[in-house]
Amino acid sequence: MEDYYEDYSVNKGIRVDQSRVQLLAFRLLSIFLASENLHNLCNGECDSGADILANEFEKVEIEHLMLQIATLFRSADTSALEKLTFNQRWNPTVGKLEEPISSQANDLSLREACNKIIHVREIKYEVVKGDYKWNRFLKPMIYLYGQKQEIKWRAILDVKAFCFEVCHVPE
Repeated sequence: MEDYYEDYSVNKGIRVDQSRVQLLAFRLLSIFLASENLHNLCNGECDSGADILANEFEKVEIEHLMLQIATLFRSADTSALEKLTFNQRWNPTVGKLEEPISSQANDLSLREACNKIIHVREIKYEVVKGDYKWNRFLKPMIYLYGQKQEIKWRAILDVKAFCFEVCHVPE
């Protein structure tokens, strides 16, 4: 049987719906932008409805959304025509990377950020203390830690930049 392929789009592999990735990015960024207001709604009440929503769901949802976005973007990136997403326009900077940890930080490209999200071993969040000791809200900066072979790395992900840039999924 002969292989047959007639589509002339950039992406020859699994196609990723750009609007789906954009919606996931919107949800991810919205969680960070809502964090302070949600924590302020607690009004000093530990275990209030707002406190439960923030503490139970913020980080879990962030991690699921990041993984979905990273996987979809990398799939589209790999399936796109050769080297399309390796140039600066399609692979912008979305943070900093220390590889190894404590070395000079270099720019973290979008493609590499997706790789780091997929292979992360530990996630730390940048937080701002609220009015109460237990009340902290999230800032849109995430610290990802992992290891590639024997080398430990730390990626500092600017969530706003990441969300804005994944909106340009190769089609």
